[in-house]
Amino acid sequence: MIYQVLLTEEAKNDLDELGFIERKKVFKAIDIIEHVDIMAVKTRPLTNKLFEIKTDNVRSIFAYSKDKIIIIGLIFVKKTQKTPIKFIDKANRILKEYM
Repeated sequence: MIYQVLLTEEAKNDLDELGFIERKKVFKAIDIIEHVDIMAVKTRPLTNKLFEIKTDNVRSIFAYSKDKIIIIGLIFVKKTQKTPIKFIDKANRILKEYM
């Protein structure tokens, strides 16, 4: 199933702060989601409503919306084994505004 991917303003700002290589990996994952399928990229659930796209050390936290739309709320470079709860909480706050 092909999805439309939307970025929140916060995610766009996060993307701007990434290095060229990390940014390129995120755009590649988004392109795959929009033209192939969400199952073609590495994802995992974080909560009942939040998921993360895994592109090497960069994580994009997203939620599914209506009509095959994925909203990415937060993008960050992961430095620990487990996704820090502060990023999950921040993504929840951001995505509530868009849902």
